[in-house]
Formats: sequence, C-alpha cells, structure tokens
Amino acid sequence: MAAQLVSGKLTSLPKDVDINNGEANVFDIDGDRVGAYRDQQGTLHIVDTTCTHLGCELNWNSAETSWDCPCHGSRFTYEGEIIEGPTVKPLKTGKEQID
Repeated sequence: MAAQLVSGKLTSLPKDVDINNGEANVFDIDGDRVGAYRDQQGTLHIVDTTCTHLGCELNWNSAETSWDCPCHGSRFTYEGEIIEGPTVKPLKTGKEQID
C-alpha cells in the first residue's frame, strides 16, 4: 500500500493525519511505513521510508530536516531527493495538499 500511496494511486493518507507545519511523522499503513513532512506552506510531502541503497528503514532528522539511513549513512531531503550516498536513487514519493 505504501508504494501505491507514494506513486499517487491513492488520494490521501488516513483522515487522522495531524502534522503541523515544519514537522514529520512516520505512519504504518497496512504494515508498510510511509513518511510524511508538512512544509511551512502546508504542503504534505510523502515518501517511502525504505532506503533505496539496501532497504534499511529511514529515520526523520528534525535538526537537518532530512530522512537519514542508520545503516550506511544515505540522506534524503523531505522531498525524497538524495543529499548524500552511498545511494544513487531518490526515494519513491507522492505529494499532496491536505487541509
């Protein structure tokens, strides 16, 4: 389900998502982890929290506003773009506005 969510096949996260601007959280949706960050403009950025290097689960780094891999040090922006490797692929993402 996470893959469908981030590929845009689903229209939204569950209705109980409550993330303030500038904050992130990880949600478990049918056993899959999905990371969500709401930017200062209120847009919710959704990523698959599985690292594209070797599949470790990413953690949110609030100090750097990034998704970080505890296994090999890959780092990603809240939009899923690579900050540093060893990964060479960005995260799967989906983006939506939730009021």
